[in-house]
Amino acid sequence: MKHRFFKGSQLAQGLIGSIKRFRQRFREYVDLCLTSGFIPKSVRPLQLVGKFLANIWVFVQVGRIKIEGKENLVAPGRIIFCPNHSSMFDAPVIFAIMKRMPRYMTAYEEMRGLWGLKAIFMGAFGCFAVDRSQGKTVIEPAIKVLEQGEALVIFPEGKISNSGTYLPFKKGSAYIAIGAHERLKGKDKVGIVPIHICYGKRHEESAGGPYGAMGFKWRGGVTITVGKPVYINEIVPMTADKVTEDVRMAIVNQACATTSLPKDDVR
Repeated sequence: MKHRFFKGSQLAQGLIGSIKRFRQRFREYVDLCLTSGFIPKSVRPLQLVGKFLANIWVFVQVGRIKIEGKENLVAPGRIIFCPNHSSMFDAPVIFAIMKRMPRYMTAYEEMRGLWGLKAIFMGAFGCFAVDRSQGKTVIEPAIKVLEQGEALVIFPEGKISNSGTYLPFKKGSAYIAIGAHERLKGKDKVGIVPIHICYGKRHEESAGGPYGAMGFKWRGGVTITVGKPVYINEIVPMTADKVTEDVRMAIVNQACATTSLPKDDVR
């Protein structure tokens, strides 16, 4: 009996030890996924499941998706997709329409929650964290993503504009595109595809709030205009300012009833 009790005690201790080690590795990986610039390993089957769920989600809360310029979703070269950002729905809408399986630069705050599961699953879907107060931490990892042949999705405004009025565009995507162009040395062209998202309805109080608060107020459909890629090697001078402005104009020229330029920037 003593022998059996001793053996059972060893098994219990071993099980407890395994659980502790698993929890420690789990927490370490969650912390990595929330580290600005860390690129988690994506999982193709989960990406396909995520895409399927995003389509259902968007249909239920947003409605029909209409895409103009669909051919530009498969533009040749190393591509960064840059959409405007006027709603919490923008990310699932873009996820739903993508033909490729790109990497998504995501504010690390959006990856927190659900006891760390959110960070792990979003990482598997293709997201990687950025701390907006330390934007430079993602430049080098993102350049490597393009070098390796994966596409990127970056919202150049950096955060949601609840009113639909465009916010100033940040230069991160330009720095990444120029950096990748220099690294590749002409082996492949690098381009930024401007994307404009126009919802059929807008409810300003809920535009940047929880999805539940938005309810079905947004269910007026969405039109997504995918512009022709802006290739870095064709921009003169090839500076972050010029690249950012060219991409910005390609997006805002599509302004619609639910998006607009600031009053002092109407052209």
